[in-house]
Amino acid sequence: MAYFEGLNYSLSNEDTRIEHTLLPEGAERVFSICGSGARVLPLVAKNPMRLDCVDLSREQLLLCELRLAAAKALSNEEYLFFLGYRGGVFSNSVVADKRSTLFDRLKLSPEAHQFWAERRQGWEPRGFIFLGKWESHFQNLGKIFRNILRLDMRPIFEAHSLDEQRRLFEKHWKPRVFATFLKVAASEYVFNKFLYKGHFSGATESRTEARSPSTFIEEEFTRIFKTTLVRKNYFMQILFLGGIYYEEGLPIEAQPMCLDKVRSSKTEVSFLTENLIEVLKRETYDFVSLSDTISYLPHDLASSILQLLPANTKSGAQMIIRSFLRKPPGLNTEGWREEIELNEWAKKLDTTAVYDFDIFSKL
Repeated sequence: MAYFEGLNYSLSNEDTRIEHTLLPEGAERVFSICGSGARVLPLVAKNPMRLDCVDLSREQLLLCELRLAAAKALSNEEYLFFLGYRGGVFSNSVVADKRSTLFDRLKLSPEAHQFWAERRQGWEPRGFIFLGKWESHFQNLGKIFRNILRLDMRPIFEAHSLDEQRRLFEKHWKPRVFATFLKVAASEYVFNKFLYKGHFSGATESRTEARSPSTFIEEEFTRIFKTTLVRKNYFMQILFLGGIYYEEGLPIEAQPMCLDKVRSSKTEVSFLTENLIEVLKRETYDFVSLSDTISYLPHDLASSILQLLPANTKSGAQMIIRSFLRKPPGLNTEGWREEIELNEWAKKLDTTAVYDFDIFSKL
């Protein structure tokens, strides 16, 4: 698929606190879709014996390897700087030299070292977290908000209490301007052309969400501004401010608790450039983190995903499915229990506010 070619993600497009919380300490074997690798580090922090990181994009796997090596070799402060969580807004030659020095300390495979060494000019100035197509797209949307639509959201993000934020939201928010903008920016055409390469799960013929993508995003974002402190939300910071300016909003992979545990973890990580279906059918896992990949599978595969796992899958094994605008179609749940309360808990906790959850436990 064209959508999986190249570096699509370089930051976490998911709130992996959900998977981190659900994964038991010391599990025997874990499956995770790679993406940027930011969802993998919180799983490694729970110290499973083995973790298979799977993706069709070799570039994404090499980014995950880099992330993991950096978390192992660098201090917490060095990791934040190296990735671009700090010192990623402005750049100069001194900053570039510091990142290059840190890179030379990493223990990487020859392939990963060569890949990133040949691309120094891309990551030395500002780090890695905004290299992906997804991140660049949403940063560009933020520029339109600020520079063309004149939506200055900074006062809202400076609030330290929810009451203060609500007052500032009523003062500075322009709902009609935002809604009009979303009809274009969140249209099926834009999603397919710039992000999903024709595989947008929210397309009219495939989505299960009744609301259009623009209405869905408008209503969910408005809910976030009214119910959660957005300075603690990295996703909202990127979209409305163009970067992560408030570190209390850092994703879990960049938090000291996670990094400290990754550094001491003994997990054996494998990077597999394979189709997820073939890997799931071949291996036995205690925990499967599928991200929202099921949205891109053909109907027959998507509906039978639980049945593809080997018959000797242990009782209590879990599968976590995310979905964006398209719920899994007619899942065959024989032998599995859907954890309805966990689905609702995950939906409320998720800072991105765009995913539904289907969490299953093996009977």
